Amino acid sequence: MNKKKIILSVITLLIIFVAAERLSTKKAVVQKEEVKKAIAVSTQSASDSKKLSQKTQYPANVVGDQEIQITAKSAGTIVTAPGNIGAGVAVGTLLAKIDDNGTIDTGEQGLKSLQVQQNQIASEQAKKAYNLAKHDYDKLKDSSSATSSEKNTAKSRRDVAKLTYENSLLGLTGSVDNHLITSPISGTIVQKNVSVGDSVSAGQVLAIVSKSANVKIQFYVTAEQQPSFKRGQEISATSDNGNSFQLIVRNIAISADPSSKRFLIEAYPQKQGLTGLLSGTILTVSIEKELLPQTAGDLILPLSSISVGQNESYLFIVENNLAKKVPVTIVNVTGEIAEVATDLATESRIITAGNKLVHDGEAVTVQN
Repeated sequence: MNKKKIILSVITLLIIFVAAERLSTKKAVVQKEEVKKAIAVSTQSASDSKKLSQKTQYPANVVGDQEIQITAKSAGTIVTAPGNIGAGVAVGTLLAKIDDNGTIDTGEQGLKSLQVQQNQIASEQAKKAYNLAKHDYDKLKDSSSATSSEKNTAKSRRDVAKLTYENSLLGLTGSVDNHLITSPISGTIVQKNVSVGDSVSAGQVLAIVSKSANVKIQFYVTAEQQPSFKRGQEISATSDNGNSFQLIVRNIAISADPSSKRFLIEAYPQKQGLTGLLSGTILTVSIEKELLPQTAGDLILPLSSISVGQNESYLFIVENNLAKKVPVTIVNVTGEIAEVATDLATESRIITAGNKLVHDGEAVTVQN
């Protein structure tokens, strides 16, 4: 009997020990959960928030200062393509030849175009008719037996045949010219859009020829950004390989592009002939602008650092490693930048990153 009591006492003690151990562990976990980590934030001083340096970037294209687009005058297949980019051309240089693939016979300039062949046949027939009418008139004009009426009739026939022949030659020349695309200027090929075998339609751009070695840089800005640019303003651009170029703004469009609703800005290199500034190159134009508040004493802050509610707008500052909520009045918003009015000491540290994660009185740790 005593042995059973001893065993029961031991089991009871074990149960009490296990229960106590579990309860102690649970309390430790709860206490551990209650110890919350301080939230990491980034800050800037109120004195540094009196102005904001804003950098804006725009994609830009390098184009020739004097360029002309070479377009197809007829539909067909490219049998001779423009030369490679950088190749020089003179006035009248053959840039492209457009032909048809549906015929075997060839006509003027070795073209298979049905239109060219038809115009050539019409021209040959008109020439025969003119030669015949001219021969008949030449026989009658010196004949003593021919009447004046006969001579005048023969002369009219000759003149009409001659005019018909000349018009047929113009038609043939025009149809040939529509298939042989030549350069109207001397310059350099800066863009090539087609290759041999490509099908093209009338009006399609085949190539671009630059008349000048000089280049300009073009980019587009919004209506809000357009007033920030002035003629003579110095800006910078960077190529994909990291080369930097200094530019001067020369032209600012006063009306927006109908499709993009943006305004064209044209800038020129401070020095022409720079390596890396070839027509067709893509650049990144960078504009750095210092934003100041409209009212002295206001702050310029990223809009993301301000919490906007229905009843109030506020930001957080750091005091004694705790987040402190400070009400503000939003004066103006431009893009992602806001001007706010508030009463802060110049040394106050405003939370600019991580502010969406904190609450008033919550512990924070400053990273910057």
